Amino acid sequence: MADGASVARMEDVPGRIERRGIAFIPEEARHSRPREMAFVFFGTQMTYGSIAIGALPVAFGLGWLGAATAILAGTLIGSLFVALMALMGPLAGTNGTVTSSAFFGTRGRYVGSFITQIIDLGYFAMILWVSAPPLVQAAHRLLGLPAGSGALMVALLLVAVLVLTFGIFGHATLVAWEKFVSYASLICLLVLVGFCLPHLAAAPNPKTNPLVLGSLWPSWMLAVTITMSNAISYAPFAGDYARYIPSRTQGRAVFAWPFAGMVAGCLIACLCGEAIGLAVADPFDPNTQMLAYLPGLLLLPVVLIGMIGNAANGGMVVYNGMLDLQAILWWMSRPRVGLIFSAIGLVIAYLGLIVFKASNSILALCAIVTVLVTPWTVINVIGYLRHGRRFDTAALQAFARPGERGRYWYTGGFNRPAIFAWGASVVVGLMFSDTALFVGPLARRAHGVDLSFLSAAIVAAILYGLLDRLSVGSRVMGQGL
Repeated sequence: MADGASVARMEDVPGRIERRGIAFIPEEARHSRPREMAFVFFGTQMTYGSIAIGALPVAFGLGWLGAATAILAGTLIGSLFVALMALMGPLAGTNGTVTSSAFFGTRGRYVGSFITQIIDLGYFAMILWVSAPPLVQAAHRLLGLPAGSGALMVALLLVAVLVLTFGIFGHATLVAWEKFVSYASLICLLVLVGFCLPHLAAAPNPKTNPLVLGSLWPSWMLAVTITMSNAISYAPFAGDYARYIPSRTQGRAVFAWPFAGMVAGCLIACLCGEAIGLAVADPFDPNTQMLAYLPGLLLLPVVLIGMIGNAANGGMVVYNGMLDLQAILWWMSRPRVGLIFSAIGLVIAYLGLIVFKASNSILALCAIVTVLVTPWTVINVIGYLRHGRRFDTAALQAFARPGERGRYWYTGGFNRPAIFAWGASVVVGLMFSDTALFVGPLARRAHGVDLSFLSAAIVAAILYGLLDRLSVGSRVMGQGL
């Protein structure tokens, strides 16, 4: 007869649908290692989405050096937040939004659920936006099939089904696939760049760039914000994978591996996107044009491997979305929650790609994600460091036990200092936002320089730090964390 540890491990193996949701993961069921997170976060970047984001600095009018330095700065900042959030996963034994109950309150975790649903639904839609056009273009070029909106809709459905399949299988399948996808997609990405290099321009043509901001610093800061969003969007989900790491694991390893994987993945993929952006006629739409440089012999394998890579990445987004939506619909099973999530995401994808222009949708999504996630992450990290780097794991799960409140109930289920600090930070961040799609009133005074993430982070740190110290209830509840 198999022992308890063996049975627990069998519940999370590649090729088998994961049944676990947001409940606490017992130690005997934790079989993951920190370096697996490096593969996961590296592989998530080897996609058409990262190409599109890497090309945006070029679309803003930056040359190769300005775009590269903006990508480097944004990647390092965003990856730092991902690694800091990963530290909490092994100790809390659950996903990021439930973990945030320790700092936002049992009901305050809905702030994290709200943020993560916007991220998950938005990035799920973005994966479909960037995956469908290359598939349609390849079918048109190889088979002569039509390339209109009907074909795009069929491609959206095809990719969505593949993505949903990955997401429903869950943690072990995704980790196993990302190891393959990391290498295969990287090779395809380098092949694409290799055929684009002969067409590389020293700088973009301003006539093709309607969003050029006119000067270096506004364009550079906007590029930093956009590329930072590419990394920091994974910060709320670091715990989804770190929760399978044993709690005794050294914190240095839990921090270093995801940081290294995210930095390497973002830099390679976004710099490749920059190169492709400098080679195509319109860097706002690199995914449609980049296939034109490929010879027919390579077109099919590159597109198929790219689609599988995007599907695996999308599966991670759906998986994250299932867990976070289950934090709201906690009485439903994870697969059923996944079907609801995917149906909503498909509608958003249709609107973003076919009704509106995908590049505008991507830009708006990145700006919103940065403003929402940055202060939420700052508050979680400060709370974690200030309150002893420990969690009452039973109190984190109190929401699933009717009538129980627990240590993290605070006032009516909300930690008011954290809620107020986050809300105020988002407002300030939006006021300093300058994406050319939305210009905040304070951004004009900053001469058009986008200071959204910086202002939101500073306000969150100051307000939460002060209010947490002043709040008697917060101090009492924080004791013994």
